[in-house]
Amino acid sequence: MKPTLTIIDAISDANIIGDVISPAQEAALRALYGLPLEGDHLALAQQMAGSAWQPGDEVREAAFICGRRSGKSDKLAANVAIYEAFFRDHDLSPGETGVVLLLAQNMRQAKVVKGYIEGKINKSPVLKRHVTASRAQELELDNRITIAIHPASFRSIRGLSVVCCICDEIAFWWTEDNYANPDVEVVRAVRPSMATFAHGKLLMVSSPYTMTGVLWDTWQRRDKDPDTLVWHAPTRLMNPTVSATFLEKEQRRDPENFRREYEAEFTEAVSSFLPGDLIEQCVVGGRVELPPDNDEHTYVAAVDAAFKGDAFTICIAHNDKERSTIVIDYLGGWQGSKEQPLRLSEVVPQIKALCDRYDVRTIRGDQFGAEPLKDAFEKERLTFEEYTFTNQSKADLYATLRTKIMDGTVELLDHQTSIRELRGLEIENLPGGSIRVRHARHTRAHDDYADAIALAVFEAKDHLVAACCGLLGPTRESVKLLGNYDYLRANY
Repeated sequence: MKPTLTIIDAISDANIIGDVISPAQEAALRALYGLPLEGDHLALAQQMAGSAWQPGDEVREAAFICGRRSGKSDKLAANVAIYEAFFRDHDLSPGETGVVLLLAQNMRQAKVVKGYIEGKINKSPVLKRHVTASRAQELELDNRITIAIHPASFRSIRGLSVVCCICDEIAFWWTEDNYANPDVEVVRAVRPSMATFAHGKLLMVSSPYTMTGVLWDTWQRRDKDPDTLVWHAPTRLMNPTVSATFLEKEQRRDPENFRREYEAEFTEAVSSFLPGDLIEQCVVGGRVELPPDNDEHTYVAAVDAAFKGDAFTICIAHNDKERSTIVIDYLGGWQGSKEQPLRLSEVVPQIKALCDRYDVRTIRGDQFGAEPLKDAFEKERLTFEEYTFTNQSKADLYATLRTKIMDGTVELLDHQTSIRELRGLEIENLPGGSIRVRHARHTRAHDDYADAIALAVFEAKDHLVAACCGLLGPTRESVKLLGNYDYLRANY
């Protein structure tokens, strides 16, 4: 039985939700709830919903894959959440509390959708009377329904009675299995929590990103799964208030980015840089640090300097010539904040102590803060050499690390933060054929340890070349000596 008051009725009634939605947004909601579609609405649905979708049937699961500023969170997700919380009879058992669940990569992002919902409720003379409690993460209603925000964690979902779940910007959630909460595990945990509710809704709302993860898999099945509505629409159709002039300017600025962000196209422009399984094969389990052996090895050190938000990291490594393997010996980091930034006077003495242990006199780092670093290290009789980071130089740097990982000729420490950063690295194709390697555009993603590792590996690979050329000059003979490490050590 369909309820007498439809979601379109609730949205258009000034005393209830009182919202204004575009024709495409209305068509999307009509398709979701199996409401009549005619004329332009039907044409839009047939264009955006895929060949498996059939009009007239309400669906439990939907993916709204739309461009930026399409109203995904405000006009679709928030309105569905309100409708499911206030106007659907979910047949709760005695004592049971139903939950309209808002999930995102982190709590800050989840609060965006909650803000839309709370704003609509507070301005409604009908809805606000039914709110019995308002807390930071919950809105409690008088019908035993709670609207709650949770981080995207499969553990936090268990035990809840979920009548509606909205996965906001799910394309940007973690997708790798080795992350604490990969998107597939979160979605798997949601479905059993909705099993007893006939009208339960699982909504994924997002702009597209990489060709991985739950959203990509759903998109791939769009023409084969009639039970899931996959609504795919560009910004210009979903939200006509975004001006054509703005969109044309964005397209000229970066055509590839425009396809992804505003045309809502999955592209190959962004992909995972390092295979997760090969990274794991290079990790030496249980090894968190190697003591120095200065008689056998020559060490290199690299830093990724930061003082406020990111970590200030150091990596020490050596080239095991006999095994043709670069070994990471030490990883360390110091964390500052906006309120309490790191001071060089605190960090540099600790780095000096490490360099003394591993008999290192030269440290490499990027151009960030290079001059004060040079001065600070010089006072400790250390040399700081600057490696200028550009898109191309950083790509070259990481190419060496990727080759070593693919070949299994690097030994990584059992250091979970660095492993997570390496797994999260992405490669992006830029206009003109260049590429960029960076951390994923997840809210809390970083590459501080990854950058230090990549620079140390790059330095360790070429360390013997530099040493030999420094002694003999950049001659053919000096390079030939590199083929005989024992001879080099014994004679020079």
